[in-house]
Amino acid sequence: MTQPSASLPQPFPPLDFANSEATLAELVRKALRHDILSLAFQPGMHLTLRELTERYGVRATPVREALWSLVGEGLAESEAKIGFRVPRLKRDRLSALAALRLRIEPWGLAQSLETAGKAWVASVERAYTGLTRVDALVGDQRKIDDNWESAHRAFHMALLSGCQPASLLREVEAWYVETDRYRRLSSPGLGATAANKYDHDILFEAVMSMNAGLAVETLERHILETSQRHLAYFDAAHMLDD
Repeated sequence: MTQPSASLPQPFPPLDFANSEATLAELVRKALRHDILSLAFQPGMHLTLRELTERYGVRATPVREALWSLVGEGLAESEAKIGFRVPRLKRDRLSALAALRLRIEPWGLAQSLETAGKAWVASVERAYTGLTRVDALVGDQRKIDDNWESAHRAFHMALLSGCQPASLLREVEAWYVETDRYRRLSSPGLGATAANKYDHDILFEAVMSMNAGLAVETLERHILETSQRHLAYFDAAHMLDD
């Protein structure tokens, strides 16, 4: 395996080709996706085939396939005569993601509660238990990391997992992934999410008691307030850059 390019930060842990049933392109996609979301690759950075093949120790074909897959997710961009790059930050896009979530997620939670079964309730309980292990408290100095983001996303997706169609859930999860990148880029740290914990607690209790009104109202407020914080952090970060 070749050594990573010196111009790029150290890569995601080595790809385990021998012990994975995934295709080579899928393994590269996961590693590249992680590197983009974890900010190893900064917004606007060019992603050249030469550097990426060196970084991941593979040939150009699986890298190219991985890049096109991430273009479909909105985590990479293709430009004629230039190649691929990490998407730049756009305030309008962050605002649009918030508007989409505010429109769809409360509706999905209401539908999940309406058709709730034991399996759905159990899935919410499991996701909440996973989140409480890593959720932030006031004054938490940790940086936002993969563990918190994964547990946070799993809890919110569990709340909606009882709604249909399933294709809608895939779209919502993609919005979360994109929002997570903005959050890492602009939020001061995990302590800034501390207010979320109390909303998560209320949401969980509302689901357990089947209080649809409280659950939907809390989720609407939660999305609105967290979105406002994201936009404020975004604006402050760009003011500092200027």
